[in-house]
Amino acid sequence: MLNKLYQNKMILIAILFGTILTFDFFTIITNLYVAPVLEGYGLPDILIYIKTIIFLTVFIILIVWLKQQNPKFPKNNLKTLVILSLAIVAFYFGSLYMYKYMLISDTADIIKNRILNGNPALYLDFSGINYRTLTYILTIFSGFNSELVLFAEMIVLLVAYYSIKYMEEIKEEKHVYDEFMFDTTLLPLVFVWTIMSFLSINILTYRYDMLGSLEIGFAVMGFSIVATTIVPAFSISRNKNNECTRSFFIGMYKHVFFIGILSIIIYVVLIGINISLLNLGRHTYRLYTSLFSLIFSIIIMIRVKRILSLENK
Repeated sequence: MLNKLYQNKMILIAILFGTILTFDFFTIITNLYVAPVLEGYGLPDILIYIKTIIFLTVFIILIVWLKQQNPKFPKNNLKTLVILSLAIVAFYFGSLYMYKYMLISDTADIIKNRILNGNPALYLDFSGINYRTLTYILTIFSGFNSELVLFAEMIVLLVAYYSIKYMEEIKEEKHVYDEFMFDTTLLPLVFVWTIMSFLSINILTYRYDMLGSLEIGFAVMGFSIVATTIVPAFSISRNKNNECTRSFFIGMYKHVFFIGILSIIIYVVLIGINISLLNLGRHTYRLYTSLFSLIFSIIIMIRVKRILSLENK
């Protein structure tokens, strides 16, 4: 557990997350009411909602930690959440860059093949399309989700991570657990679980309709939270002499257990969306990867729950 002596630093980190969260809300407002409406939804239009949810979750956790007299949120779990926040910003940065590249490429193609070498009667229609596309790109460049702002967010998140990393924890008594309490199969299960969740993402398309945007939104959210279980699973597997503090033991397993519950909900919804796509004649392999992800979520959650039920230190 983190020492309460670091409250001032935690206040600064909470302010940081609150500021980024404010930027995200302004970005959503800009996308809805300011930026031109393009055909379909781009990946950044979907990721901004996932990014907002993740930062809101971390911000709430930090506020709760600051309100508690004896906070019980483990340091390793907080580090994992900051890494997740950094990863989603980096992913959003990459998707925004690629989306703008695709839009500019489409605009150049329209100018070359539809205007310069196309039907003169359609010049005005294609010019209107290009104007909306370029206005959308300019809105992003000058908005709260520009690459410059996202780059600054990644820098301050790295500073926050290393700040947390070097914070000292409250000294706790170490306990020796039975060997079977450290599940050696958890790490390979989590790796396969993460791979299946990644394969459930439709990353080969850069524009989506309403149903497709819901699919990729839940898929990215599922992968994002499942990937965070690698850190606690690895920490558990490398534990030597079966000795650790009770907060570490419970914190690592509860993190995996909680993610298992969330992923079950996410992949049930995702399977439902894929079945709807199947009924529309849009059958993909992602139905099966989502099903496998759901199965692994249930298996891992059951294994972790069994171990937590045996903890008696």
